[in-house]
Amino acid sequence: MRSSFYILIIWLSVLHIIAATSAHSQIVCGDVEIVPNVGEQSDFVFDSFSKYIAGITYYGAVKINVKVDDKVPPGPNCKWMLTLFVENNPSAGTPIDEWETLATYGSGNADPPKIQILEVRVTNGCSTSPVDGVFMSMTDNGDFIEIIENTGVRINAGSCIVNVNGPGSYLTHYDEFNFLVDFRITPGFNYEPGIYQLQIKAELVEVP
Repeated sequence: MRSSFYILIIWLSVLHIIAATSAHSQIVCGDVEIVPNVGEQSDFVFDSFSKYIAGITYYGAVKINVKVDDKVPPGPNCKWMLTLFVENNPSAGTPIDEWETLATYGSGNADPPKIQILEVRVTNGCSTSPVDGVFMSMTDNGDFIEIIENTGVRINAGSCIVNVNGPGSYLTHYDEFNFLVDFRITPGFNYEPGIYQLQIKAELVEVP
């Protein structure tokens, strides 16, 4: 089973973030979901020279609450992984390393922004992610960051160590099953002014 949401990011004068979730049929777990199943939106506005140079960091842009229930009776195989990956609508002709262009301003000949200017950081109370607290970039469409890895070994909830991936919930083990996602963008002045779009998708998948 898997659950996923996407974040719609529109950049330059205003940055919008929208999130949604979906779920699919289960295999070895009773239920796997990101909660709540609602959209989110926030705006990044670049309206001064200092913001273009220093960038903008949006702390807690997305909160990922994970809930994984075991089957009844429980078994040893219910475990999960959590991934963030980037999409830039290549079907529209977007080069794999660029933001999708929605609109441009003026008549310059600079390039659209590169995907890598968006930095992503994931944290939680137990530092369960192997990349906890580290700002990371993706460069091409389809690139991903594993928040919780598929190691093949189940680490049960309550241990508060790296890569907890057994059944549990943000309601009972919040520091292990809740993740905060920060976004940072430092555009500089090298890109064509306009409105550009990326999707950052989070996917929660059971891994038998």
